[in-house]
Amino acid sequence: MPVKVTGFEVFPVVCPPPFRGGRSWLFVRLDTDAGVRGYGEMMLLGTGFRLPVLAAMMADIIEQAVIDHDPYDIEMLFDKVYGRAGYSHYPELTKLGILSAIEMACWDIIGKDCGQPVYKLLGGQMRDRVRTYTYIYDDPAAPQSGGSPLRRDVWLNPAHAAERARHYADQGFTAIKVDPFSLILTHDQSLGQNVPLQFSLPAADTAERVIGAIRVEVGTACDIIIGTHGQMTAAGALRIARRLEKFDPLWYEEPCPPENMKALAEVARRTSIPIATGERLTTKFDFARLLEHRAAAIFNFDVGQVGGIGEAKKIAGMAEAHYVQVAPHVYGGPLIAAAALHLSVCSPNFLIMEAIERFDGVHARFAEPSFDWRDGYLMPPRGPGLGFNLREDVARSHAPRGPQQGTIRSY
Repeated sequence: MPVKVTGFEVFPVVCPPPFRGGRSWLFVRLDTDAGVRGYGEMMLLGTGFRLPVLAAMMADIIEQAVIDHDPYDIEMLFDKVYGRAGYSHYPELTKLGILSAIEMACWDIIGKDCGQPVYKLLGGQMRDRVRTYTYIYDDPAAPQSGGSPLRRDVWLNPAHAAERARHYADQGFTAIKVDPFSLILTHDQSLGQNVPLQFSLPAADTAERVIGAIRVEVGTACDIIIGTHGQMTAAGALRIARRLEKFDPLWYEEPCPPENMKALAEVARRTSIPIATGERLTTKFDFARLLEHRAAAIFNFDVGQVGGIGEAKKIAGMAEAHYVQVAPHVYGGPLIAAAALHLSVCSPNFLIMEAIERFDGVHARFAEPSFDWRDGYLMPPRGPGLGFNLREDVARSHAPRGPQQGTIRSY
């Protein structure tokens, strides 16, 4: 008997401090005529819209394309939303983020209806635990600079960065990530240049001292991941890489803007540090271009943005055939993390998954059960579907307030 989506609720969330995983999250619940409900989440980093607007967009797409849709028909769902009547076949961040949340909820419904975890429906379990890394965050008890979840000094102060790296190593993490280049450029870093740029010599010196201090502190107990946010020219990225190769980083992340894959490929060919990219890309079509250019050794796509779990599994399969590894990016709430966890469990070419610390802070307040994190690893979920349900009462209590407030309900 076919199952049909009969209703939904969208949950825009204004996150409480210390803003691990962002200041806003956007969840969705799909209801079916079989009485099974599924949850999903959209990654918000790549969108340029405010939270109530995104919630309205998601509701609109569901009303047009998802009501009366069979959640088992994942491929047709992708075509309906991505193609939009045959015209808009283009990997755009907002549309694909919304589709990712909806598709995630469909997989949750399928798993619950079948009584199986999602990874069992995607080829089955490849590993008994999933290795994780975390960004180096400052102590939440420390005064925050402007309420930022990532204070610049924890990235740019070598002694402070090393101290916080030791904190996470002592917790059991075997890999840690730091961005020794601030996302918000200061004059002393950029010397008036616009992105893409070559960082100043003082900025390059700081990066070298930060990574060096962390390596001295943790030794070989932890891999070091170098985050950037696509700020550099290929030449500028190579100048930095030459300084950092001696510290043997696990990867050098998106040193060039994502639209220029040839520039990224040039960096990849001329440094010994593996290049990772993908968090600002969507769909298998973007990642096929990366493979054509041989621009990266690691894909760090976000399941909450590339089109969902099924699309992420296709990207992982394409990557596997080219000896490229996957390291799912996680930025958002607990359901994006849950989807990434399922993909990590079932993907042969999995390397490591991003965690937001141990998911034992604000993430544990919004989902049940809690994540099972042990000594640097996440354990596979055992419940059906995603294995985690949104705590709707908590989500509603953190809805945005103002002229466009509250949750979006329909049907």
